[in-house]
Parts: sequence; C-alpha cells; structure tokens
Amino acid sequence: MNIPLYLGSYTEDGSGRGSGVQRVTVDPVAGELTVLATSSGVRNPSFLLCGPGGRLFAVEELDAGQVVELDPETLAVKARVSSGGSSPCHLGLAGGLLLVANYGSGTVSGLPLDGPWGTEPLWTVGQEGAGQDGAGPVADRQEGPHAHSTLALGEDRFLVADLGRDRVDEYLLGEDSPELVGGLDLPPGTGPRHLLLEEPAAGVGEGASKGAVVLWVVGELDAALHRAVRAENGSWALAGEPVALAPGHEQAYPSEITGHPGSGERALVVGVRGSDTLAVVAREEGEERLLRTLPCGGAWPRHLAWARADDGAPHLCVAAERGHRLSVFVPGPDGELTPVGGVETFSPTYVLPVG
Repeated sequence: MNIPLYLGSYTEDGSGRGSGVQRVTVDPVAGELTVLATSSGVRNPSFLLCGPGGRLFAVEELDAGQVVELDPETLAVKARVSSGGSSPCHLGLAGGLLLVANYGSGTVSGLPLDGPWGTEPLWTVGQEGAGQDGAGPVADRQEGPHAHSTLALGEDRFLVADLGRDRVDEYLLGEDSPELVGGLDLPPGTGPRHLLLEEPAAGVGEGASKGAVVLWVVGELDAALHRAVRAENGSWALAGEPVALAPGHEQAYPSEITGHPGSGERALVVGVRGSDTLAVVAREEGEERLLRTLPCGGAWPRHLAWARADDGAPHLCVAAERGHRLSVFVPGPDGELTPVGGVETFSPTYVLPVG
C-alpha cells in the first residue's frame, strides 16, 4: 500500500524541527515513509493548498508572513510574496484569487492566480476589536482579531473565521477591495478556527436560490462544533446546540474538520489537540450528537485529510504535530474509524493528497 502526499511541517527553533514541504509516499501498515522531494529554504510551511492546474502553494508562518508557490514535482520555489500580515496560517480560493488568512495581524489578503505576483498582495482587509463586546473572554487568545481561515461562498463571496472576535465575517468580492456584507456572531469564548460548508454550496449570492445552506464552525477555545444556517435573505443564524468534542478534558483545542466517507457523509470528523483524539459527530435531521471519540495515534493532531491509496481506498491521514507522527485510519460504517498504522515524521502540520 502507498499513499501519495505532500506534508508541511514547522521548521524554526521554538516551532518545530521538520524539513519544510515534502512530497512523499506513505505505507502505514509497514511504517514506511519514502521522501521523493524536499523544499529548500521554505520556513514554517504550516498550511498547503493545491490550486487550479495543480499549482502548489504554502504559507510561511512567520512574523513577516510570506506565501510561496512551489514546483509540484521538485518543490523548488517558483515565487514568493508577502502575505500582507503576520503569521499566515491558512490558504483558500475564491473568485479567481488565492486568499491568505494572517492569524497574527487578523487580516486576509488576496493574491492573483491569473498573473505574476508583485511585492504585495492585491488587497488586505480586516476588522478591529475583539469579541462581541470589545474584548474576548479568553484574554491570552482574544486580545485582538485573529483570522484563522477562509472559505469560498459561491463565486463572489468568502467567509473568514476570526478566532479573536468570536465572529465569522462574510465578504463580497468586487473590482477593488472586498466589502464586508454580513456574518455570524458566536458565543463569547468560542474562538472559531475552521469552517465546513454543507452542500448546496454554489449559487448562494444575490438573486440565487439559497436553499438550506449549513455552515459548521469549529470552536477552538470552547472545544465545540457549532451549526449555522443561511436564511433566504442571506443572514446567518446559529441552529441547535453546540456539540462538545472532548467532554471531560479541560485542555482541548479542536483543529481541522472533514466529512466521513464511510457514513454517506452523515458524520463529521474533528481532530482535537490536548485530548489527542478524533471526535466523530453524527449529523441527524436537525440535530447533532457526539457519536464517539478515539485516540488519534499521536500528540497534538493539527491537521487531517482524506487521501486515496494506490488501490483507490480512502484513508484518513492525521498529522500529529507534537507527536512527530502521521497516523492513518480507514473508514467503516456508522462513522467508525479503524487505525491501520502510521509513520514517524518531524513536526507535521499539514497533509495534502497528491493529485
């Protein structure tokens, strides 16, 4: 068995001791990792993205943030540009642009995909303040805005999860800088990190049939999963009760969210750092519940993604950053996940399937 992957890792003293970006194949059963290419001079690539035409991008999560484009085969640096802020931690795509979320400065920047990069992004946007009442309740994490991720909403809009402000902002793309047009307030201390949009995701802009669009919000600070729905007038509102993802654990910090192919997409999987578990949440009609939790196979599961092995079977790959391990699971019925093995690798932060 072989699973082709790109791996990102922390490289800098105080952050980690990885190699940057690597193109690898993984045999989790045999415990073998084969390195096919390694980037040179790429620092703290904590998030990767495969763009149109197979283009490969990575952030450099530094005080003076950068974004690099890499050759997808050799991992040579093809271009590098400022991220428009500090500590970029997420990349997204919307409206023909590469979106960069800068956690440290709380801003989002746009880079063109149809032309060469300049020395700065096309635009940078962000909101001031923290929390709904001017100060987030988690003082050491919500002293200001912290843009943690973006998510495309149709062809001309995108969402921003702002951990520092307990807010998901909605922007409308235009000819110049995006316009803030709405969003969702979350309970104080939620700390929204990552987002998942439930289909139908296309055609949710002006004049379109909006349908039952559902947004899942991972709360990093309250260790819960929140569901929001979009009304016909375009407004967002929370629906149902949040689902605790690590009950009984005082230190729990959810990270990435994904679906579960073995459940017919009626379950979600969330990595939870601190408890070092995978939380499986059942999606039922109008209600969600924690179906099960299980050990993730390593400490601090920062990211997870489904990738296909050479036999075509889906495998959940979990990057345990502080455990220096990539753990692999196969899906089963009713939201089950069965560990099949893993490999050792330094400070993994991101898993991206090749192809």
